[in-house]
Amino acid sequence: MTYQKELSDLENKAYRKSLDLLTDHARKVQEVVRSLTLMIEDYASSKGNMENYYMEVSELEEKADDLKIELIDTLTKSAPGILYREDFLRLMFNVEKIAEIAQTVSRLILKLSKSGLKVDPRIADDLISLAGESLSAYEKLRNCIMALAMNPMYALKLVGDVHSAESKVDLMQQDLDLRIIMEVKDQGCVLICRDLVANLELMVDTMRDASDDVRVLALHRVL
Repeated sequence: MTYQKELSDLENKAYRKSLDLLTDHARKVQEVVRSLTLMIEDYASSKGNMENYYMEVSELEEKADDLKIELIDTLTKSAPGILYREDFLRLMFNVEKIAEIAQTVSRLILKLSKSGLKVDPRIADDLISLAGESLSAYEKLRNCIMALAMNPMYALKLVGDVHSAESKVDLMQQDLDLRIIMEVKDQGCVLICRDLVANLELMVDTMRDASDDVRVLALHRVL
């Protein structure tokens, strides 16, 4: 076996392992976002134990972080110049950022719950809907990442679904933000609700950025 053949085999093996780690990481972050969504639903509905939700989100984020470290280790130890390494890392860091934002939001909700501060009932349903659409947007991103290994052309198509979901959340966020300003009377509640909504929008914006990273990796395989 020639050196070039050996190098090619090593690259292919590392590439497959990196894709596996990317999909495992994406699944774990989905669990983070799902737990946050349930936390927001119960907080807005004035039920549930926020401490338990926060612990769950934090534990899942730590597990996602372990997968991130394993992927970095895989890419670092692979042959020089392999695997479009920077593109893999950019995607992974954006997906990890989604988990970090989710943990930040869960920490804020926990503090609000301990302080006895609640969501104004006039916007509670809309906040729950926004959280649900944020989870739906992430599920589209996860599907996009999983398609990378099997069908890069299909992954490119799914990128458009993520962008459409982000646009929908963006419109919902703008409408809800205006309603908060116009309808919520307590100024402290206004600030709290707007902060929650802004962080959800940031999380979904990051999903859009991650889908663009998927597009770059998919194009490497179809061009």
